Amino acid sequence: MKKLFLTGGTGLIGQETIPLLKKNGFDIYALTLNSKTSCEGITYIEGDLFSKEQIDSIIAQIKPDYLLHYAWLSTGLFDDNSNFDFLTASIDLLKSFTRHGGKRVVMAGTYAEYGYHEETLVETMSAEPINIYSQCKNFVQQISSAYCKNNNISFGWGRIFSAFGKETDPRRLTSFVINKLNSNDKVIINSGNLLRDYIYTKDVAASFVCLLDSNVEGVVNICTGKETSIHDYVMAIARFLDKEYLVEFQDKNSLQQKRVVGDNTRLVNEVGFKPQYTIDEGIKDMLISENSFENR
Repeated sequence: MKKLFLTGGTGLIGQETIPLLKKNGFDIYALTLNSKTSCEGITYIEGDLFSKEQIDSIIAQIKPDYLLHYAWLSTGLFDDNSNFDFLTASIDLLKSFTRHGGKRVVMAGTYAEYGYHEETLVETMSAEPINIYSQCKNFVQQISSAYCKNNNISFGWGRIFSAFGKETDPRRLTSFVINKLNSNDKVIINSGNLLRDYIYTKDVAASFVCLLDSNVEGVVNICTGKETSIHDYVMAIARFLDKEYLVEFQDKNSLQQKRVVGDNTRLVNEVGFKPQYTIDEGIKDMLISENSFENR
């Protein structure tokens, strides 16, 4: 068994990752703030990521070989001071993991680390973070990379692009659209012409498990390499729900970058994972599953 310490296991991507980790033979120890959290085949450990002493004690007890670190709050908090707390907590976590015999680390980053570029984003490009959230993420990547190299620890960093899945936060586009449509309310989209690299959360999760279980190091784009307009993405959701008539596009000028698309050559050729879901297939799986928005 490959002993793993997991953070963010109840999040949008983390919850999709756990079944795949179990399938791939990982012995999972997951951090949780809720003492009632339970799942067959997983050892949940109640603890506070921001307590350096508590985390060190937990890692000392488990002595995991692997660390998969997702935990971070991002939606709506892109310039919030909490990002600095996650930065320091992430580095403290890594140091504890190293101190107690850890061997392989994979952490989650964001495409926003690249900054404002409309050309296809490649891992060799310089980082130019666009907000406090992406600055803190990029600092973690840089510090962790140097620290792991200095301590002979294998380190991978997955930069996630426009992930969609079983979201509940109404500030996110997918949740906003589905909630409106399910209530038979009009959906107004201001900038449908923007292009994004949408990837289903089950593919994101599978990408991370493959990356974790490989010896690939450094930055890896977690993306499909395909561009889709926000217009086409929203209409795909509306079409599945038979409610296209409720969607209105105003195509206002936007301060957001026109195109955000990644190159997934490293993911496919080195990590050995190719995204399996098309946008339509991901939307279908998301909406008909027992935990879909239709049943919330």
